Amino acid sequence: MADRYLKYLSIKSVIIIIVAFLLDKVSALSHNCSTTVWASDATTIAGSPDGIADFNSALLNTPMGIAVGENDSIYVMDSTDSSSRLQLFYPGSQSGITIINASIGPDLDEFFYVTAINIDVSGNIYILDRINSRVTKWIPGASTGILVAGGNGHGFSLNQLYLPWDFFVEPNTSYIWIADYYNCRVVKWVNTSTAILVAGKNTYGLQANELNRPQGLFLDTSDSNTLYIADTYNHRIQKWLYGASSGTTVAGQSGVSGSAFNQLYTPFDLIVDTNGSMFIVDDGNNRIVLWLLGATSGRVIAGTGVGGVLPSQLNQPYYLALDSTGALIVNDYGNSRIQRFPIICSPNMTSLSTTSTTAILQNTTMAISLTTNSLTTSASE
Repeated sequence: MADRYLKYLSIKSVIIIIVAFLLDKVSALSHNCSTTVWASDATTIAGSPDGIADFNSALLNTPMGIAVGENDSIYVMDSTDSSSRLQLFYPGSQSGITIINASIGPDLDEFFYVTAINIDVSGNIYILDRINSRVTKWIPGASTGILVAGGNGHGFSLNQLYLPWDFFVEPNTSYIWIADYYNCRVVKWVNTSTAILVAGKNTYGLQANELNRPQGLFLDTSDSNTLYIADTYNHRIQKWLYGASSGTTVAGQSGVSGSAFNQLYTPFDLIVDTNGSMFIVDDGNNRIVLWLLGATSGRVIAGTGVGGVLPSQLNQPYYLALDSTGALIVNDYGNSRIQRFPIICSPNMTSLSTTSTTAILQNTTMAISLTTNSLTTSASE
């Protein structure tokens, strides 16, 4: 009898320890988070969680450009060999609505390999048509686009583009900044026929005034139009002050690829926040990296570094966006899906989200239940 009583006390002690530990974990995440933390597992908000590609309302086929719209709706461009479409996914819906549907071709109501999209405050949709080397503007409800940049065939002159990859529409202006991939430069289009060279040259290179196949860019309009460039095949991010003749490497090692925290491997895209922190799509390493202002290395905030289809993995991520909550919206190109990594802890948060807290408390309940069953069985023996 005494032995059974002692075992009962042991059960209570273990349960108290488990409860205290897990509730302390909730408290620590809620109040003592020194840096923002994103969930390690993502939720698929468009496409198949299992990486299945198709071209219907519920699935995507190698999605390219993405954009976050009003109320955190998601715009996604994907295509087949014969047609391209722009899909709109409302929050909570796995079924996309086709906003634009076009065949493959050179006409202004057609596309040929779209790689990026932008949406302005008026709801106009800008589409970078890579093989046609142009950007078109689609007014809401339009059945054809309006040429706003390029469209003069592939070429090296300033009024031509050569397989452009990404672009940025400067707010409150008609200016369009374009990563002109094959020309290894960034150009600013001030009207439909005139462009200005703002970074790089017409030849690739590793010097501070050169780029090597740039694929992503970000324009910091709050900082005198400072330009950040994903200098993809130099494996670095270049910061280029407006009007400067050369850039400064602010992330990665120039010309050296790798998976160390101070290295990048073919970065594709980036976002810069108001603190100067860079969110970088490190495509070759299948991860998203946060690189703080002035830091010499980054921190992995999404992806495991190994390509795969698990919720924690990415496979050739291409583009990145942030929704109104700060969640990472990632175009997981190789898995034909759009992934959302929510914030689970931030220095600015006073508590965890209901979902995160509930999940931890559910784990607490499960641990108590399993422990009680196990120890009760042991005590009755």
